[in-house]
Amino acid sequence: MLQRTADEGRRARKKRELRIRIYEAARQLFITQGFEGTTVAQIADAADVAQATFFLHFPSKAAVLAEMTSEVAGHLRALVGEQLARAVSAQERIRGFAGRVAAEVGAAPGLAREVLLELMRSRASPGGDIPYLSPVHEPFAAIIRAGQVAGEVRHDFEAAFLGEMVLGALNVAIVHWMADPKFPLENWLHRAALFVCQALEPAAPRPRRRHRRRSGP
Repeated sequence: MLQRTADEGRRARKKRELRIRIYEAARQLFITQGFEGTTVAQIADAADVAQATFFLHFPSKAAVLAEMTSEVAGHLRALVGEQLARAVSAQERIRGFAGRVAAEVGAAPGLAREVLLELMRSRASPGGDIPYLSPVHEPFAAIIRAGQVAGEVRHDFEAAFLGEMVLGALNVAIVHWMADPKFPLENWLHRAALFVCQALEPAAPRPRRRHRRRSGP
């Protein structure tokens, strides 16, 4: 019984490792050749497996891409978490997040665009939330709340609303880039972050009007 359990454990581990190998081979090819320019045969060759072995783990190369979309939510939450861990202002955290997104996309623009487009195709619903933004609404609200407590962010709107406005402004750049891969995403993310950071600043107190004494007759 113990031997059988150990054998089953080894088989499960080898199966998992083989799946990861195929997945990573596909990822690298999608980065270097693009999704459309990559074939199942090339993925199998890069992973050093037979095509039949590929199909035991994934029904198609589109299934590999679809699995990559499941990583987006956790990855974006991790990027926001990095900023929450920094001992800086809310505005610096927002600019830091925009910079990290720009860097991540810039490292593999073709794959990042394919993954986001697939995420929109497969998970977006009419009138629903944007799939890649929904996981970071609350973390962004946490950034805003911390800024409000520190006196760095305006208090006339609730944190959840301001967080959604920040994400909406950043997402405009993403939407334009998904429609046109030549769109200057990094520049727009930087400018959008600068704009929203200025908009979040508390209003300067109005100077008190001094009442002039009326002189007597």
